[in-house]
Amino acid sequence: MILVGVVEKTVKDIVALKIQGASNVRKRSVEALVEASLASKSKKPDLFRKEFLKNASALFYARPTEPELRTALRIIKRSISSKGMEVEEMKSAIEITAKRYEDSRKDALVRIARYGAELIHSNATVLTICHSRSVIDMLIKAKSKIKKVYCLESRPLYQGRVTAKELSEAGLDVTLIVDNAASSVMKECDYFFSGADALLADGDIVNKIGTAQISMLCAHFDVKHYAVSSTHKFEPASFFGKAEPIEQRAFDEVWEEKARGKVKINNPAFDRTESSSIEGIICELGVFPPQVLASKLFDELELEKHEPEFLQL
Repeated sequence: MILVGVVEKTVKDIVALKIQGASNVRKRSVEALVEASLASKSKKPDLFRKEFLKNASALFYARPTEPELRTALRIIKRSISSKGMEVEEMKSAIEITAKRYEDSRKDALVRIARYGAELIHSNATVLTICHSRSVIDMLIKAKSKIKKVYCLESRPLYQGRVTAKELSEAGLDVTLIVDNAASSVMKECDYFFSGADALLADGDIVNKIGTAQISMLCAHFDVKHYAVSSTHKFEPASFFGKAEPIEQRAFDEVWEEKARGKVKINNPAFDRTESSSIEGIICELGVFPPQVLASKLFDELELEKHEPEFLQL
């Protein structure tokens, strides 16, 4: 059974970073899965499920560090888990569940922006890293209270340029700086806002490489680091001891093979920031210390009642 074209193309685009940012990866993947499911020619429920799982698995594993995507696909899979469902019933359930999930994400972004904007004090100077939809929406919401934004360029693919451009077009005073210049502006900053590609059981976060060292720098300069993320980024598997993988990107992103010769390259896309370095996590539920939020999500998901297998796709 081969992958449906739209799913295969989406997987390739994710791997090649033509689709980037956790929210975009999740959104485009869900759209591809829904499109493929609705277009399926399978008439038998068992064959339809096999086709669905093959497409969903390809998207699920397209990038290692994407809990938001994994959460969405698990929820959609659960919508067709009841025995006795006919193919048309499953198609309808997939489409409805995907729409509800997308609506919940949109609502989460609105709530996050509001909570974050309320937290920021007047005349604030802010430092950001990489590209986060949640951070961007929050800073735009708080525009009247922000004096200046410094955006780290986020090498080697320069996602910080996307953030800088979007904030500038929204009317904020923005300066792009090279990653290693963070300490040169830290004395001016009141906040460091990062996104989070994963929220973990112990309150740690996984985010764009460089986040951890900037967070430690914040402690030295007495700058508050807030991670801005919906709880859709929470990875429940981390409660069962599963480590969140750190994606290793292509060496040529850093230095082309022809030019570097035999020089070895290490190109991790993400790093892990300890909860002790983070002032709080701004999410759709409010603003919480990292470990408090992790405990809250553990209770809400009733993880003590489950085994690790329930998270498998």
